[in-house]
Amino acid sequence: MEASPEKEILRWTAEGKTSAEIAMILSISENTVNFHQKNMQKKINAPNKTQVACYAAATGLI
Repeated sequence: MEASPEKEILRWTAEGKTSAEIAMILSISENTVNFHQKNMQKKINAPNKTQVACYAAATGLI
C-alpha cells in the first residue's frame, strides 16, 4: 500500500528536509508540499510544521 502524500511529507519533514527538498524527492511542486503542510497544521491546530512532525512521531503516524 502506498503512503498518502501527507504521510510522506510528514516523514521527510521529521527528517529535517526543507519544503524544496521534499518537493524534489517526491517529484511534486514546492507549493504542493506547502499546501499539505499547512493542511496538516490546521487539522491538529499546530503552530508550525515542526510541531506537526512531533505530533505525528508521538502518536505513531510516522
